[in-house]
Amino acid sequence: MAIVQISQIKHRRGTNETLPQLASAELGWSIDTRQLYIGNGTLEEGAPEIGNTEILTEYSNLPGITKYSQVLQANLVSNVTNCQFDTSQPGVLITYNIVRQRDAGGNANVRTGTIRIAQYLADLAYDEEWVETGDTGVELGINQIGSLYTQVTANVSANTYNANLTFTINSLTS
Repeated sequence: MAIVQISQIKHRRGTNETLPQLASAELGWSIDTRQLYIGNGTLEEGAPEIGNTEILTEYSNLPGITKYSQVLQANLVSNVTNCQFDTSQPGVLITYNIVRQRDAGGNANVRTGTIRIAQYLADLAYDEEWVETGDTGVELGINQIGSLYTQVTANVSANTYNANLTFTINSLTS
């Protein structure tokens, strides 16, 4: 009679911040960001650089491609995203679409727009342009936290319905 052995293959895992340097072709899973990585290996093995390479999944963050979505609740201020600026990324361009959920009359208002945020030394420039089919009851804004960090927020008025927000983020090049 044949001997049957069942084995389980396990891979490295941890938070994105604590995921270790992976060995050549070793897989690692970031449990908090749901991103998958593979180890590059050493330079002697022919790797172009030492480090981990992300394997693209539905949770990969590709500037200008990745769509984020969130439900904005009435009478609440929600954090939409955080932006960090440096010399390689002096600003961001956020393209968005807001759809207010249908009211009792079956009406759903839509707003489409762009937000440009640029950082130069200690100065912050914010610009927003949009078009809408009717009042969505959503006001977007920013909170500057320190000199290189900004939080984008959405404030939904109390006398409106919840809204759905989808957006993409691009870097503004210098």
